[in-house]
Amino acid sequence: MQKIILTIAALLTFNLIGLAAIPVSDFVVTPKTETPKINKLSAKDNARIAQMKFYTNLSLKDYEKLKGKKLNFIERQLFKTSQHRMRKMLKNYNDGDGPTILQKMSWFLKGLLLGPIAVLLAYIFLKDEERDLIKWAWFGFIGFAALVLVVVITLL
Repeated sequence: MQKIILTIAALLTFNLIGLAAIPVSDFVVTPKTETPKINKLSAKDNARIAQMKFYTNLSLKDYEKLKGKKLNFIERQLFKTSQHRMRKMLKNYNDGDGPTILQKMSWFLKGLLLGPIAVLLAYIFLKDEERDLIKWAWFGFIGFAALVLVVVITLL
């Protein structure tokens, strides 16, 4: 029984380690001189996109050279997983400018009507790439709190 519990704990630990992204600061990035598709981004965001493109185009052998050591099995899997995740994030940048005004207004209304429940739902269901929508749920929650405060003050 102890072996089973230990095995499950080890698997869960490796699973949680696999979800962590490899920090970008492990290697030096020279951004390309390409002009990005989206000109609405700040220089900082454009630099991050250039770093992500560089990282997603790295081969395993190139990454091993940058790290200065041969990667073990878990490190190779982490590298591939984080590359896959970054490709998804880059696809989100290239597909559009992010959330539309309709999506923002819907999360604002959800926050206004549902209050803290909407904020909780936003954190549960929205991905990291949709942080802007979480912000709009918070704005709705602030409106909800203001309405509750006005009602409480008028009843007193």
